[in-house]
Amino acid sequence: MEKQHTGNGSTVSDVIFIADFFAGDVTGGAELHDDVVISHLKASGILHSKIRSQQVDVEYLSKNKDKRFMIGNFAGLSFECLVYLASNCKYLLYEHDYKFVDSRNPIAFPNFVVPKRNIININFYKNAMKVVCLSGMHRKIFQDNLGFENLENINCSMWTDDSLDKILDMLGNEKLDKMAVINSPNRLKKTKEAAEFCKSRGLEFDLIASRDYYEFLKMLSRYSGLVFMTGHPEPTPRVAIEAKMLDCKFVSQKNLIGVAHEDYFDLSGAHMVERVREMRDDALVKIKDWLYEV
Repeated sequence: MEKQHTGNGSTVSDVIFIADFFAGDVTGGAELHDDVVISHLKASGILHSKIRSQQVDVEYLSKNKDKRFMIGNFAGLSFECLVYLASNCKYLLYEHDYKFVDSRNPIAFPNFVVPKRNIININFYKNAMKVVCLSGMHRKIFQDNLGFENLENINCSMWTDDSLDKILDMLGNEKLDKMAVINSPNRLKKTKEAAEFCKSRGLEFDLIASRDYYEFLKMLSRYSGLVFMTGHPEPTPRVAIEAKMLDCKFVSQKNLIGVAHEDYFDLSGAHMVERVREMRDDALVKIKDWLYEV
């Protein structure tokens, strides 16, 4: 199903995308991922609008309850909005982490199975048309904790054609015989632990960082590999795929990297770029179908 139509043949733009932030606000992985979907929905003629979760109230939802909602990160939605959506609206949850856990991080629990006392937003997940996960491991964690039948997996994150083409152009960059470590103040990115890992194994490394997305990728492309440590089970860290697309080795804790368990993760370079492009196109078709499945 590509588009919905009214009786006079015009396209119905009836999808509202809600998220805490958008790509113009911050440059996080979730926002970059969302932006690909938002752009595709707009190009398909079915995007009505996008709105930050902090700007949404029950009155807004009531006025738009005939619309279909696609919801990314939703920490800014009030409890009243969550209840109203679950009871009155058709919505797709586009999950980037684990917002069924009060801490948004199940790492402290054996096999990532969270005690019932720590589980939140149950009805919000249960009443979604679909909960879209980003890797098989991501979906399994949801399944093990919630057990709902509306859980789906699109296997990967998403990039624009322009980003993928720029990555292809970087494949010719000469590589240093060194590993890269991301220099991040985010404690979950564990820069110190990654650096200590390199030192303990006698690996030469540099700390790399840039606020400019493409400048960061250009820097990464010059290294033989990336050492990446994390403090939570990553559904599909974009930088893992970016490293592989740039023909870099990716060294991390496999048990915490969802995408590392996908059957395509052995690909690299141009082969990985094309596989990512194919998976993105397939996922976008699925998302549009799920939005109008009910």
